[in-house]
Amino acid sequence: MTYGSGGAGGAAASAYKASRVMSSTPVDLIVMLHERLLADLRGGALAIEAENIEAKAARLQSAYDVIYELMASLDREAGGEISHRLSALYSYMISRIGEGSRTLDPEPLNEVAKHVESLLSAWSTLAAESRESPPSFPGA
Repeated sequence: MTYGSGGAGGAAASAYKASRVMSSTPVDLIVMLHERLLADLRGGALAIEAENIEAKAARLQSAYDVIYELMASLDREAGGEISHRLSALYSYMISRIGEGSRTLDPEPLNEVAKHVESLLSAWSTLAAESRESPPSFPGA
């Protein structure tokens, strides 16, 4: 069975996604955002190759939205140098996505996807480690 955007299957998929988001840790949410970003970048590149401008626009707008959400989630005070470097990387990604979109060249999107794959791997490892050894609380 496939789940589309409509009907009972679509509603079930939406309910599952909402449940997954509501029960996730902050690190898990970051992983999900990177997964979505990677899917949007790959979809955008495929849409460019298929000359489907409407699909390209939708996928890349979603990619922009995810990156802006990731940027907004950075805690520059607590995150220090790492958060500033991530912000610079996200800004670079936005620039490269824009270039790929304007020139209808999938290569900049593929480049950004490689960066996202690296980040996704790191965040996934962190999420797995945090599930294996949850924080301890004094007196608990």
